[in-house]
Amino acid sequence: MRIFWALIFAAIFLLPVYVGGIFIYLGLEKTAVIFESFFGLLSIWIFLLVPRVLKFWFGFFVGLGLFYWTGLSFRFSPMEFLIPFVMIFVSIVYGVVFYFLLFYNSYFWRIFTLMIASYIHPFGFDWLVIESFFSYSIFAVDKWSFFGLILGVIALWNFRRYYKLISICFLLFALDWGHIREDGKWQDLNINTSEINKDKLNLKITTTDIPQSEKWEEKEMSYIVDNNFNLIYQAKQDHQNAVVLPETAFPFVLNRSFLIDNLKILGKDIVIIAGGLREDDNHRIYNSIYIFQNGNFSYIDKVVLAPFGEKIPLPEFLAKPLRKMFFGEEIGLSDAKKPGNIQIGKEVFRGAICYEGTSAIMYKDKPKYVIVISNNAWFVPSIEPILQRMLIKYYARLYKTVVIHSSNQSPSYVLSSSVFGDKNL
Repeated sequence: MRIFWALIFAAIFLLPVYVGGIFIYLGLEKTAVIFESFFGLLSIWIFLLVPRVLKFWFGFFVGLGLFYWTGLSFRFSPMEFLIPFVMIFVSIVYGVVFYFLLFYNSYFWRIFTLMIASYIHPFGFDWLVIESFFSYSIFAVDKWSFFGLILGVIALWNFRRYYKLISICFLLFALDWGHIREDGKWQDLNINTSEINKDKLNLKITTTDIPQSEKWEEKEMSYIVDNNFNLIYQAKQDHQNAVVLPETAFPFVLNRSFLIDNLKILGKDIVIIAGGLREDDNHRIYNSIYIFQNGNFSYIDKVVLAPFGEKIPLPEFLAKPLRKMFFGEEIGLSDAKKPGNIQIGKEVFRGAICYEGTSAIMYKDKPKYVIVISNNAWFVPSIEPILQRMLIKYYARLYKTVVIHSSNQSPSYVLSSSVFGDKNL
């Protein structure tokens, strides 16, 4: 019976992601705002009131509901049978996390753990950000506003009669007054339009649809490369200033490829931003953003590698045999030391690759624009692209940044710091 009630509480807790997320995915942000504003408050209420005897199983089902997709990448490895074991392992980890988050029924303890939950990163994985449940809501997403929401829910539940007005005061405090409107901040750029504006930077943001099962197949490489070049030629023909292709659009070590010279030539007429692998002089491999511009090329290497997907967050003597077992290679991807920027004309863009787009590290200095490139084919179909978008929107709002996202096998979009400021591509 405990497991049943823990499942019910967890399902209610996750409504902002699953119900609001579906409307976001369908491009119905205004409808999503209604549901996420209400269901986000409901999630806080559930967290505050779920009985401590359910703490482990509640966390288990929350972990399963949010992160079941983490094992789906094993579909493309010789160890596909590990998928359910990875899902169960991740769920157990979050069961342990919530065991401590919900250890006491005390409001003081629950408020404290709600406020610090986003700083708890098992194995470096930082996607449990409850504040992001309000990414598409009428409420602000900073910590003080989140604290006001928690106090508002407590007052609404516990106070009687006209004292409930106190809860309204807390909720009004948490409203995002300055950003509950359609904001054209991203319109400083001309994105994916056929009309060329000489006063703006014209950007073509592409979306590709290459299944992961085909992305590393040698027989598919010709099609993948031809498709990339067609996208570049089309953007050039449309007189765009720049074209952005997704993560690993070129799924090989691009700087060792004969294509590098062709891309440098094309880069004389249009700035090309595309994902690919990079090998340095010491034979270290990086997941990189390539920038072809003015007949030359530069690159930005990934700083924040995805735990277990791109790096194994364990001591090297343990990580090395695990890499060999899971990926067939003893040497994994290397990481860069600091984020990099892309300058196109007068505008400067922070460059981020997939998981980095959901990391606070990329936003700390409040860049005006961030270009994120992703390959979500590893996890499609799943809730992962929706959760990724909610997290990116959270950081866009928190740091007042415009985020431009080019993706493979999930929708591309532009997100601004306003609630209704998005552009679906």
